[in-house]
Amino acid sequence: MKKLFFSIIALSVFAASQAQTLDRSIRPKAGPAPEIKLGEAQSFTMPNGLKVFVVENHKLPVVSYSVQLDIRPEPEGSKSGMSGMVAELITSGTKSRNKDKFNEETDAIAAYIGASSRGIFGQSLKKHQEKLLDLMSDALMNADFQQTELDKIKKQTESSLLTQQNEPDAMLNNVTSALVYGKEHPYGEVTTDMTVKNVTLDDCKNYYKKYFRPNVGYMAVVGDINLAEAKAMVEKYFGKWEQAEVPRTEYPPCYAPAANEVDFVARAGSVQSVIGITYPIKLMIGTPDAMKVRVLNEILGGSSQGRLFQNLRETHAWTYGAYSNMNADEIVGNFNAYIKCRNEVTDSAITETLKEMTALRNTPVDQSTLQNTLNYLSGTFALSLESPQTIAQFAINLERYKMPKDYYINYLKNLNAITATDVQSVAKKYIAPNNTHIVVVGNKSEIAKLKKLDPTGELRYFDNYGNEISSVESKVIDGVSIDNVLAKYIEAIGGKQAIESLKDMTVSATRTEGRQEMSVTEMRVSPDKYKFEVNGEVPTGEMNSANMPVMQRVNFQTLVINGDKGIQEFQGEKMDLPKDLVEFYRNRGNIQAILTPEKYNISYSLLGTDDVDGKKAYNVEKGEDGGKKKTIQYYDVNTGLLIKEIITTMEQGQQNIEIRMLSDYKEVKNGNGYKIPFTVDNFGNRPYKMTINSAKANSGIKEKEFKL
Repeated sequence: MKKLFFSIIALSVFAASQAQTLDRSIRPKAGPAPEIKLGEAQSFTMPNGLKVFVVENHKLPVVSYSVQLDIRPEPEGSKSGMSGMVAELITSGTKSRNKDKFNEETDAIAAYIGASSRGIFGQSLKKHQEKLLDLMSDALMNADFQQTELDKIKKQTESSLLTQQNEPDAMLNNVTSALVYGKEHPYGEVTTDMTVKNVTLDDCKNYYKKYFRPNVGYMAVVGDINLAEAKAMVEKYFGKWEQAEVPRTEYPPCYAPAANEVDFVARAGSVQSVIGITYPIKLMIGTPDAMKVRVLNEILGGSSQGRLFQNLRETHAWTYGAYSNMNADEIVGNFNAYIKCRNEVTDSAITETLKEMTALRNTPVDQSTLQNTLNYLSGTFALSLESPQTIAQFAINLERYKMPKDYYINYLKNLNAITATDVQSVAKKYIAPNNTHIVVVGNKSEIAKLKKLDPTGELRYFDNYGNEISSVESKVIDGVSIDNVLAKYIEAIGGKQAIESLKDMTVSATRTEGRQEMSVTEMRVSPDKYKFEVNGEVPTGEMNSANMPVMQRVNFQTLVINGDKGIQEFQGEKMDLPKDLVEFYRNRGNIQAILTPEKYNISYSLLGTDDVDGKKAYNVEKGEDGGKKKTIQYYDVNTGLLIKEIITTMEQGQQNIEIRMLSDYKEVKNGNGYKIPFTVDNFGNRPYKMTINSAKANSGIKEKEFKL
């Protein structure tokens, strides 16, 4: 026991002496980097030029086939969005199978087949691979584009664009793309409802015929398969795929601005700013710099451990998160820092972001930060190797981008050899804090502070499609301002005198949602009384003599506002409404609110013109309730009537969007010519149709209706 005791003491003394001589300021010598054993990717080239890479993985009885096309198509310009439609059309029916049959046969083998504008992917159980390849090759070589399918895709695309029209991230993406690359570059093209309308079936067919060719294709075959079997399958199903000359377009060069440029996109009522600090970089895939830049970006803002996150969130609590990306690309890469923050700290967040960018150029990173970053990136790379799809992609990358054959074999060794000097060197080369587009989507209340960040003292203003405009104030289009649009609308619904004569109004309607019908009643008494009631029938659980369920009428919801108080009753439970909702619905009670919107904190801005079902319409943004509710409205240029609305609200932190089509305007009884739409079609999260059965004004609604 004594021997053991003295041995422990001796070891402790030895350890202490070692600790005393350890200099923590000196980076320990790195041990040998782990040797990477990549799964083998075997390859062959088909007579038609298709390059095939096979990775065996016999753990599961599954196979996947994917084709990537190395193409540089012509810019789509006024038909931006067309290639995305091609992707959907490819799996929407072939010359031997219509869409339903194609989907049925795919579902029957529990397979997945999906296409993009640059290829196709399919996966199934090994025992179904011949059927999978029969379907995939049929779509790839014999897709039968139909006008009816294109019309559906265009309509879906337009609906998606409408929901994004006032979405800040979509607005930021549109503007930054246009600024960084230019609208003549395919990366800078912005898809709008007008460019979607310009796309024809022939455009889609020509793209498919021109670019979907095997001699520009790379196929990855991964799964429970060997080289000989893969070769037989590919030859059988893709051997007849005809090669042809595929043109490659030269794109215009992209340049960072000569000095920082602050670009502003107004979003009425925004309570926070969405910021992008961005510019193009010449960083190619697979180059020595690409690996060093990945380390650099991880330190700056690649995760919650990055300097941007730690500064803007942890230190200052200005945002939920702040991140950066530095992307390598075969044509042109980009730098992008992304921040969401409160309005009042927009300028401060930008200043701190630029400060962090500058610091990485001027000061080497500390050894601890560097080593932690290298450890993290080494771990993520090692984890990625567990996927055979990754091995196949590596093989394709080596061939496609002419990378060194040992690039991935030596990846960890080269990654762990990166020094603080290397990181500072690429920071000086690729981080440009004085040559950025600083794009802010937010409230115009911040304009004065933002001007101080621009070297010229002025801002450039853009709409949500990336088009430069003269200012964020109301536009004038063809001599028409927002005041003119609203004045014409007021006249179209009966005129100012008719609106002023309205003391109260009652509307009764039927709301049809699927198979369910509900009765809706709305009462409004100017200036501050409002009632909304929804009733319907539900089964009692009993059956009548005809063996049909006995129904009873119930009240689903009642909302009542009387002055500065309000209640809501929902399925028998009554609750007081919070102050902000009382104010919001009280404003709806005032029938004359359209005549003096500023009195009710309602703002209108003219955005431009759009096409709505073949009708030219003024596009107007309406803001209410301090920005919590936003509506994009469309007023018919010819009639002046409101024909469409996209309503965005925030409820419990979630964004809800409704798209309403308003039609069939008729006069309200005793309304002195006042008109309202008698049909409303809603295409939101819960589609429904509202049909007004009766509408009357000045009927003397009793006070008891608004009893709380």
